[in-house]
Amino acid sequence: MENTTTTIGIADQNPASSLATPQNHATNSFSLFEILLMVGVLGILGAFIYIGRKLQILDDLKETTKKVKYNLKVIADFLISNSVFNPKELESYSPLKLTELGMQKVQNSGFEKIFNEHKDKFFNFIESEEAKTKYDVEIASIKSISALFYKDFFGPLKNYFYDNPEIDENQTKITLGVYLRDEYLKEHTDID
Repeated sequence: MENTTTTIGIADQNPASSLATPQNHATNSFSLFEILLMVGVLGILGAFIYIGRKLQILDDLKETTKKVKYNLKVIADFLISNSVFNPKELESYSPLKLTELGMQKVQNSGFEKIFNEHKDKFFNFIESEEAKTKYDVEIASIKSISALFYKDFFGPLKNYFYDNPEIDENQTKITLGVYLRDEYLKEHTDID
């Protein structure tokens, strides 16, 4: 039996070493710049996706807020339209009208002065309710009394309620709202 030995070169023994040749090295790997560029592009895409999701959340929140605001308006309008008025202060003709006692309450409570000094705030509130009819103006006017009641300029009316605990605050707010409605409609004759 003959002893034969075969010599294998280093390159033949390690097939991976053939990949390390200069020609193959440039085609199979990425430069540092290319890697950074890919990471940067992926980062920017990720940021756009993240920002897009946040903007979608804001859009959803905006839509939900609109629905909540509308529902609160419906509830407030329902509560105001189903309130019982004091027949001593308001006449139940169509529309409701202030009686002499109602007008005295407007003056004695200090509301007439409050209204004259802050008329723009009341009118702005009514306009923000997008009142299109006289009925809408009435509801918005009554609502404005309650909505603006906690402003500092309502101090005299708060004192009036404090000094006269027998006076029904809710009834008085309706009476004041009817007064406000009449004042608003005097200046806005285009509303039907």
